[in-house]
Amino acid sequence: MELLHGWSTGAVRTNGVDLQYYRTGEGEPIVLAHGFYDTGRCWERLAAALAAEGNEVIAYDARGHGRSDAPETGYGIEDRVADLRGLVDELGLERPILLGHSMGGSTVAWTAATHPDLARAIVLEDPAGMYGDPDLGPQERAAVVEKRCAEWASQSLEERMAAFDDRDESLARRLAVAREEFHPHSAEIARSGYPLLEDAFAEITCPTLVLKADAETSRRVRDLEAAAALSNGRLVHVSGAGHCVFRDEYEAALAELRVFLSRHG
Repeated sequence: MELLHGWSTGAVRTNGVDLQYYRTGEGEPIVLAHGFYDTGRCWERLAAALAAEGNEVIAYDARGHGRSDAPETGYGIEDRVADLRGLVDELGLERPILLGHSMGGSTVAWTAATHPDLARAIVLEDPAGMYGDPDLGPQERAAVVEKRCAEWASQSLEERMAAFDDRDESLARRLAVAREEFHPHSAEIARSGYPLLEDAFAEITCPTLVLKADAETSRRVRDLEAAAALSNGRLVHVSGAGHCVFRDEYEAALAELRVFLSRHG
């Protein structure tokens, strides 16, 4: 397992599973929760920048992803929240900032909603659950994931990297390796779906930054209406960004994050 210079790795036992984590930097703790199909190592660029600016950064592999355990069951939001809460507790992190993308954004939001004293602040990068479940039913969603897993298992690393030829080579390699390490049991996440985030927003009390993909006017209005439920939050649509906001428009997203951290870090 390739790690960058200055990074360390380990595992914690929590909620019945071993979770692999990656750690770098010193200072105020920031925990990074990746999206579906990714791993903690996919945060390489952002983690390095945050560490260089005086933060301790901890990225972890969600259950069913990367080097973490992949049990047959336990992929609902309650277990993913318990995993994150357990990681923070086991590592002895005191009121960290939690930052999550997509699936990880949903996990972070519901963690903050159900454990209001855990995080100092949270950042949600295009979090899953903003609009409810897609048109596909639970079994169809799981079947799509399982089919992708089978395709990736039959491909070489180079073939998987080719799907990310719009990214730099280092990131493309990490994304391709993440697909190789993705466990089919994680299809349970797709089958379960994501609870609507507006319900979580109403319960979140800590400072919150939501970085959303660029969108047409009607979607922007819908996003802002949902974010209005946050008592101490701000939603920003990042111009030109798709679902992976930090990868698509890195400098613009990082600038928003820096402002937020300067106020709440």
